Amino acid sequence: MSYRFFTQSTPNHGKMVLEGEQARHAIQVMRFNVGDQIVLFDGTGTEYEALIDQVEKKRLWLSIENQRVVPRGIRANITLAVALPKGDRQKVLVEKLVELGIERLIPLKSNRSVAVANEKVVQRLQKQVVEASKQCGRNRLMKIESECTIDGLPGLLDPSALKLVADPYQGQTILDVSAQCLAEMPVEIVVAIGPEGGLDDGENVMSQELGFQPVRLGPSILRVETAAIAIAAILGIGLESGQTECGEIEE
Repeated sequence: MSYRFFTQSTPNHGKMVLEGEQARHAIQVMRFNVGDQIVLFDGTGTEYEALIDQVEKKRLWLSIENQRVVPRGIRANITLAVALPKGDRQKVLVEKLVELGIERLIPLKSNRSVAVANEKVVQRLQKQVVEASKQCGRNRLMKIESECTIDGLPGLLDPSALKLVADPYQGQTILDVSAQCLAEMPVEIVVAIGPEGGLDDGENVMSQELGFQPVRLGPSILRVETAAIAIAAILGIGLESGQTECGEIEE
């Protein structure tokens, strides 16, 4: 088994240094030593097989043995704008959306929101993206945007994006929308998911004025993170990129 670590560095003449929290985990937790092999990924699709040359207290010196682009993604560019749940449910939300190939998570600020997404929260969520990506083999990091209200979403989206809003009472079913996406492959799919209690009347009206189409997820009222995970899973079915290794990169 190859262990994966995130790096923002690039190789220099076939060498690389791993520092910070990632190096600490490799040295102090995983107990890697000289001669061991690890895998690095840069968050943009590139993956490196590396051999440990030297171990310091908080730093690993590495020789790059192989370098390649391995996207491991889905063809659809899916953005979820989600009113964050409380506590550990946020971690579950991020972890599963990373595993399911979601491109972006936008914390949605709603009048009924139960949690805020300040700068500290966003930074914590970004760290969880890295950890989930290490575990699941994803090489492109899911983006975490700053908190945004429903009326601010269009400014963050492609003008031709298919805009949906989760609604337990009306609209197409998520399965019908998935079939539509498979046939038409929109440039971007965005789904807004309100907080516990849902979007209020004013926000619902505003979402419709902004072109968001209601979509139903089934007969039950789902928790925020359950709704987001269900949407990510259903929309992602059949949308794998079909790409595995895209070739080695020459220095």
